[in-house]
Amino acid sequence: MNRLDGNTDAEDADLLDALLTAIQQGQKAEKERLLREHPLLQPYVECLDAVDMLLPRDDESTRSCVIQEAEVRARLKVAVGVPLGDFANGRYELLNEIDRGGMGIVYRARQRDLDRIVAIKTILASHLAAREEVIRFQSEAKAIARLSHRNIVPIHDSGEDQGRHFFVMDFVQGESLSGRLKRNSVSLNDAVEWMLQIAKAVHYLHQRGIIHRDLKPSNILIDLENRPVITDFGLAKVFDTDSLETRPGVILGTPSYMSPEQAAGQHQSVSVRSDVYSLGALMYEILTGRPPFRERTPFDTLVQVLEKDPIQPREIRREIPRRLELICLKCLEKDPALRYATADDLARDLDAYQNDEPLQVREGGLPQSITRWARREPGLAFHLVTQAIAAIILQIHYQFSETTIIEHGRQILVLIVWAMFSLLWARLQRSERWALTSRVGTILTDTSLLTTALALSSDHEGTLLVFYPLLIVVSGFSLRVFLAWLTTGAAIAGFIVLVLTKESLRMPWHFLPLVIITFAAIGMTIAWQINRIRRFGHK
Repeated sequence: MNRLDGNTDAEDADLLDALLTAIQQGQKAEKERLLREHPLLQPYVECLDAVDMLLPRDDESTRSCVIQEAEVRARLKVAVGVPLGDFANGRYELLNEIDRGGMGIVYRARQRDLDRIVAIKTILASHLAAREEVIRFQSEAKAIARLSHRNIVPIHDSGEDQGRHFFVMDFVQGESLSGRLKRNSVSLNDAVEWMLQIAKAVHYLHQRGIIHRDLKPSNILIDLENRPVITDFGLAKVFDTDSLETRPGVILGTPSYMSPEQAAGQHQSVSVRSDVYSLGALMYEILTGRPPFRERTPFDTLVQVLEKDPIQPREIRREIPRRLELICLKCLEKDPALRYATADDLARDLDAYQNDEPLQVREGGLPQSITRWARREPGLAFHLVTQAIAAIILQIHYQFSETTIIEHGRQILVLIVWAMFSLLWARLQRSERWALTSRVGTILTDTSLLTTALALSSDHEGTLLVFYPLLIVVSGFSLRVFLAWLTTGAAIAGFIVLVLTKESLRMPWHFLPLVIITFAAIGMTIAWQINRIRRFGHK
């Protein structure tokens, strides 16, 4: 690859990194500025455009673009990192890359003067890092430097090497908790002991005015002594500092493990109880093998964090004791006031569990249990309530009309079958493999059984017809345009079948298209709103 404007290799790669970032994030002004100041970048833009359009040709120019793009990306991968070998004026020797995250890269290195193996973290793409990123990186170093705890990785040195900020930590031999969980399940004894140590370490952080804000399996290392060690303080919030990262609406953290207040971007509400929630999410995954919420996109996961309660851990892994489940769910309360007040309170209950002593946490009453169940199964709750209302309407109609007991029995039987299907689909929806299938099945079952119930009804005024548009409206809660349109289409089809097969619902010819247009308009409005919400969610 030719040099750009006589720059060094690192400077060239940083320019290309900035250009690719501007293109990927849709920053047109930044892209135009870079092209204006560095015209030699234009050929690379043209090559990337050719590749992205996947032109159906195999001529020499396209092959050249593909090769050149691969070369650019290969150069970028090396450039945003640090060449292995001497580092920081030869004080360290970088041996190999250990891990790479959204902001930094961690290397295994040898400290020459003490002849020991250490871990060095450098900021990603240091030359072009924004001021906020540099401040966050330096805050991480300062946060760790204040700490001395057996379950927190210590820091030994920090500095800057040729514009690249770095700090030096202990090298922890072992593997990440995420790696351990991928390999096999964790015993209940290990799960409790690890969580007890992690909770005590997090309480130690809180006592020193630090909220971690990004507790998750990949930030926990399990050393050779089976001891958990907390790492990565890149999102740590120090109580006595005014961080640039606390602007309202900015979401910080990993969706599956962040608290609802973090998911909502309410940084003024982030407190030690937010870390308690993350500890609960961490404990949930250690116990069950999966996080409490994990959808196909970060946006969908955030919606789950804000609105739903997780599946009970014992439904995933039956051998989990009820007392341990209560401790975990206490941490995962949506309302911070209902969680453990401190990580130390969590540690005390874990210790009490180990010693078979009474816990602070107690079983909730019936109202609280019903509320939690409805948040955990909102779709099923809606269906059962709707079916109960439909049954009441049919019963009232039966009492004040000439409907026979046989007709009424058929209608009630349809509602019972409908409720059974609702339970079945809700059960399947808990599985990631069957989630989409169950949602589609729910829609088709709803419309077909509603149509059947209406066909069996002798209600000449069509009282239950209101459930068709209601199903379309409720489809908006899925936040999926496809499901909203599927519900709309199924409702229209069901209504047409009903009108054609039931004489009591025959109407003037122009009424049918009006009703169809009305259903379609409702579906279009719901789909439009979903699109708006999803666009805002990705900003």
